[in-house]
Amino acid sequence: MLAEPATNVMANGLIMPGVDVRVQQVRLSTTGERLFIPMQMSPYVAVMPTKELTVYGNYNIASAIYRMREGKSTYPGQTDWEAAIQYQPGVTLPGIRVGMIQPSIGIRHDDHTVFARREIAMNGVNLIPPYYHDIGAEVTYEGMHWLTLNAGVFNAYNLSLADPLIGTIDKQFDFAQPSFLGRVMLWPQLLDEGINGQVGASLFTNGNMRMYNVFAGFGLADKATFLIEGVYARRKFEEGATLNDRIVRNFSVMGSYQIKSWLSAHWRYEWGQTELFEGQGLSHANGFIVGAEFFPFPFIELRPEYRYFERNPFSEARTQNGQYTVQLHVFY
Repeated sequence: MLAEPATNVMANGLIMPGVDVRVQQVRLSTTGERLFIPMQMSPYVAVMPTKELTVYGNYNIASAIYRMREGKSTYPGQTDWEAAIQYQPGVTLPGIRVGMIQPSIGIRHDDHTVFARREIAMNGVNLIPPYYHDIGAEVTYEGMHWLTLNAGVFNAYNLSLADPLIGTIDKQFDFAQPSFLGRVMLWPQLLDEGINGQVGASLFTNGNMRMYNVFAGFGLADKATFLIEGVYARRKFEEGATLNDRIVRNFSVMGSYQIKSWLSAHWRYEWGQTELFEGQGLSHANGFIVGAEFFPFPFIELRPEYRYFERNPFSEARTQNGQYTVQLHVFY
């Protein structure tokens, strides 16, 4: 194993550059077809002129290339970049970040296929697009080591590209129908036993859309993790209507176990249900993932996985598929 450098901070703490690259090889178990997918190629930089102020941003070259080639994003509402100004006046005081940012919805996973952000059972569309950001501001309070609070307001331009019934797709800086975010998270700990826990919930809302995420988990230091997250998302047909366009109920259960400092195994099981018009149509989906994370060198990860998924839409026959994937993740 190569030794890790102490830090990537440069210019006496003023600049911190980095890069995040993810590519994936997929083999479909049904057909044997192999696909190579460039998922992310993002250089980023953070500038810290004072200890209270940080300016940061990144640009996803892979997403931008796909957009230029295909004339559209990989997923509706996906963005190519993120940029923000973050001000934290003190450790025990609230901080604020403003810019093109992602709301703190539930748990932020590094796998965009997690059910907690998707309407998966009926159409397989995203409630929150992968690599989603919108213009907005979010305040975070972490003045107590056992508590995190978030509250934010956001433009709905990119969110409306994912779901045209939300906000507006005509004016990128229109805050006439903004999105609002609230989240609370507790951090119970048993330090002598090496156990760290988290329990929390978030509400993300825009007009007639409500998205509730509830989550809980714990970790055994340098050994194992367990996490469960559920989502209830509801979008009404119109203001005051008794019928609903869509209700989504999904949950994910996942865990990992560290075999060596450079090798761990992980798994995930998920279940999803989508309801139309107060019980007039029900769709179901479930899936599981088993895999490993292997670090042959510092900042290089190989992630082989097997993924299985099945969907039973109320108006169509059941579909199922499995696939083998290998992801290469290079980061610094």
